[in-house]
Amino acid sequence: MNTLTASGLRFGVLGPLALWSDGAGDTLTAPKLRGLLTLLLLDSAPVPAARARSVLDEDERRRDSTGALHVAVHRLRRWLVQHGGHRLDLEPAGYRLTVAGGEVDAQRFRRLLAAARGGTDPAERAEHLMRALALWRGPVGADAPCAVRRQYAARQLERLRRQATVALADTCLEAGLADRALPLIERAAAESPYDERAQSLFALSLAACGLPAEALQVIEGTRRTLATELGIDPGPHLRDAQLRILRP
Repeated sequence: MNTLTASGLRFGVLGPLALWSDGAGDTLTAPKLRGLLTLLLLDSAPVPAARARSVLDEDERRRDSTGALHVAVHRLRRWLVQHGGHRLDLEPAGYRLTVAGGEVDAQRFRRLLAAARGGTDPAERAEHLMRALALWRGPVGADAPCAVRRQYAARQLERLRRQATVALADTCLEAGLADRALPLIERAAAESPYDERAQSLFALSLAACGLPAEALQVIEGTRRTLATELGIDPGPHLRDAQLRILRP
């Protein structure tokens, strides 16, 4: 699921922070250090000191946590060096983590999405998207402080996950592989009841899997939800999906 660094240590942030190693004792148990590491792993850009402090002092906002940040960075830097020589440097823009000899699952996810976008064969694009979505174990930084989950990088990864799911369903329909994407687009539709694109692709995937009656129920249910809860009529995605399902 996650790529290996040269030291055999694996990093995962697409879900709770995951640290696996081939050796013994390669764990990080201090909650604040885990939260800080999650923040640093979310993106390759430097993390400003103020943002890092917000992870450490979430429950102690009235205290000056500059000293606490320095201590936490020192402890985390020492742990990273001991477990593969990873570097945590202070730059003008903030703290930057460089993972030696590898990457975290978030970087792998972004690369697979880029490969899918650049592909021309639908089956190949679907394979890239399936591999990208298979990296996810839950919400980004699921066990991290709220200050981490509110970060732009975390929210962007969640958006990319939804976009990848929709793209996978669309690509699988094109490639005649609707059954492969059905469980993922079903979950995406359940999480986004007002998203007409997701609902229409869920319905089309059901129909492509030989379930036209269930597909029409999704269309009708979404139509009712939009009308009763938002007071709007269905858009072109739902209308086109319904026509495609009803077409002989």
